[in-house]
Amino acid sequence: MYEDFGERLRKLRINAGLTQAKLGKRINRGVTTISKYESGAILPTMEIAVELAFELRVSLDELFGYENTSVVSTFGLSDEQKELVSSLIALFRGQSNSGKQRLTAEQCEVIGRIMEAFYNK
Repeated sequence: MYEDFGERLRKLRINAGLTQAKLGKRINRGVTTISKYESGAILPTMEIAVELAFELRVSLDELFGYENTSVVSTFGLSDEQKELVSSLIALFRGQSNSGKQRLTAEQCEVIGRIMEAFYNK
């Protein structure tokens, strides 16, 4: 598990465009500590893990590899954006998965509101 955590942390850090030094600075830790996390030599405390997840914009589940692919993370979204995403998910749940289908007028309207909410703020 330790090696998995370290590899996941390294990938998430790189995907976030951060060096070990930049990530360390953001959580008040040195490069050596970040390197030890990534190599699997040590695990962060829960407090540090929360800070890492926040800086990497991921959930703790994703950071530790317990993500559920059927879960949609709304981390970092406003309440309005969360509500819109939830509305769209609910609309798609009501739609059959068989064959090709077109979006309903209601789905298109929700998507339009989502686009406005994400791009006008």
